[in-house]
Amino acid sequence: MAVKNDLKKLRKEQRLKQADLAIAVGMCEKSISNIELEKNPASLETALRLAAYFKVSVEDIFHLEEEHTTRKCDDNTP
Repeated sequence: MAVKNDLKKLRKEQRLKQADLAIAVGMCEKSISNIELEKNPASLETALRLAAYFKVSVEDIFHLEEEHTTRKCDDNTP
């Protein structure tokens, strides 16, 4: 499963620039960009900071998306 996010959508709804959001949550603008582009996953701390800033749950920003791959498992795989 891949972690997807709606950070850009949420940020744009609030009419924020990446730089403004970065300052508000104590990050650099490039980190915000990388999270929005899903180049780098957000750490738990970052996810919690973003959720607190927007006054939403972490799940409102980040969610799992199933990958459509087939994985062969043996009987011992949990």
